Amino acid sequence: MPKTFSFPPLPSPRTIPSRPSHLRQTNARGLLQLLQEHDPCSKADLVRYSGLSAPTVSSGIAHLEALGLVEQLGDGESSGGRPPGLLRFNVRHGYVAAADIGGTRVRMLLSDMGGNVITQWSVMLSAKQKTPEGVCSLVVEGLKTMCRQSGTPVRKVLHLTAGAPGITNVDTGLVLSAPNLEGWDDVPLRALLEREAGIPCMVENDTNLAAVGEFWRGAASGVNNFVFIAMGTGVGAGIFINGQLHRGAKWNAGEIGYFGVGGKKRPPMKVHELGQLEQAIGGLGIEGEWRKILQRNDPARAGELIDQLNALKATQIFDLAAEGDRAAGELVRYTAGILADTIADISLLLNPDVVVLGGGVGSHPELCRGTEKLVQRHEFAQPMLRSSSLGTQAQLFGAVSISLAAVEEQILD
Repeated sequence: MPKTFSFPPLPSPRTIPSRPSHLRQTNARGLLQLLQEHDPCSKADLVRYSGLSAPTVSSGIAHLEALGLVEQLGDGESSGGRPPGLLRFNVRHGYVAAADIGGTRVRMLLSDMGGNVITQWSVMLSAKQKTPEGVCSLVVEGLKTMCRQSGTPVRKVLHLTAGAPGITNVDTGLVLSAPNLEGWDDVPLRALLEREAGIPCMVENDTNLAAVGEFWRGAASGVNNFVFIAMGTGVGAGIFINGQLHRGAKWNAGEIGYFGVGGKKRPPMKVHELGQLEQAIGGLGIEGEWRKILQRNDPARAGELIDQLNALKATQIFDLAAEGDRAAGELVRYTAGILADTIADISLLLNPDVVVLGGGVGSHPELCRGTEKLVQRHEFAQPMLRSSSLGTQAQLFGAVSISLAAVEEQILD
């Protein structure tokens, strides 16, 4: 991981009122980013990099030092005159935490303000712990455990962002629906977390967080128009338009698990039921289709062997396809066909430059290859396909990115 980075932008538009402090904030933010990019450097270096006057740079650095974001390193090498004083970004000024709440486990990450991973923690969810209160208690337990393991004072953790597996109202912090977590309807998750953890928190849809992570330092870095498709137990998408995360008017943007599947009658969409696409190419749907293929094509595989094959997970079946298994190859073609049709529909509507395939199932190389062949048949609506470069860490890095942006707002404003 790189030692420093520029503070990521908030993934939604912001309106900053015009006032004198805004100019100071803008200069301070710009200087801070330059310092991170050229860490360490001198004030004279910052004057050259920024184009600002020396007094403006000195005032901005003094402001950042007072905030604890910049520290003096001592004298650098002299080129003949007085040696310049070197500055660096104080990445240990504070820390942020990320939490990814899944249907079966909670994963967490602690980062310094340079975006460097300090430590991670995860725990499987028992049936009793899947309630909103149970999950919040686990998140706080994980936060304290990470701080204890890394020797980080809990009071220096400035923000936490949590990803929820469902439709989430970011403004209110409500998880409107999470089908994979029973009883999660209109859950005030942000308020619960802030009460338990005692720090500012933000709550976001987990697939949106993965898209933010890929945009920040993953397969979509530098791509302003892309769609991240997550395939695992469920199927969902995170959408970036003109460099901004698009959530939709009612927070439903990206819920592609409810897309229809060709050749099947589309039922009414219900928030507490899986959508048609998710039923077809979510993990359970793929495994169900695998059993049908075995029964149809491989009657010779009987008894104990059939039982063993039936028990395979989607990614294990794709592994068999990579090894040349014909039945598994048929399953890959089935899944890739539906996924390629989904990408075509998305491309006709949004025309993204890139589609990133992620999640435990979606990022499998065999599925990616099969899907890309089908997408390339079209003369247009043909985005570049990329596999996630962050894997299961994408949600956590997206959460870190959002928390860092929130902390920057808190400190500089």
